[in-house]
Amino acid sequence: MYLHIGHDTMLEIQNIIVIINKNLMDHSPDVRQMIHRYYAEGTLEGDLNDAKSLIFTKDRVILSSISPSTLYKRANRASSKGAAGSVWYTEM
Repeated sequence: MYLHIGHDTMLEIQNIIVIINKNLMDHSPDVRQMIHRYYAEGTLEGDLNDAKSLIFTKDRVILSSISPSTLYKRANRASSKGAAGSVWYTEM
């Protein structure tokens, strides 16, 4: 199953490792450093100014303008329709 993450982009749910709130980047030097590394490697996609979510996959990080809670709800709807795996969400 696929998850619509905004801007006409769909991802296979099974390829998503974690979705985190962009605010965590503002408060965590470790996350900020990780994002800088992905940017330097050319594997960061999306607009940082528009982002609400950071979506980590096996080979890239995608910035989404959709909130993590909305993405969680969409993923759970897809999972209930037969997508592989479980989707978990927590506010930090």
